Amino acid sequence: MTAVEQIKDPFANEAWRAAINHAAGCMACRTPGAGCETGERLLHAYEEAARLARSCSPWPTN
Repeated sequence: MTAVEQIKDPFANEAWRAAINHAAGCMACRTPGAGCETGERLLHAYEEAARLARSCSPWPTN
């Protein structure tokens, strides 16, 4: 992501922070090949928030 594409949406930033905080303390998230339902859910919430923020952004997202 370039500086122009940085997400300015507070919800996307909070979703990212929640996903990172969870992953930092979750052994399943930190273990390659292991699955974590909560981590996946948090990551998908961030991805959706970022996608929505980019769709409302005045900058192109090529």
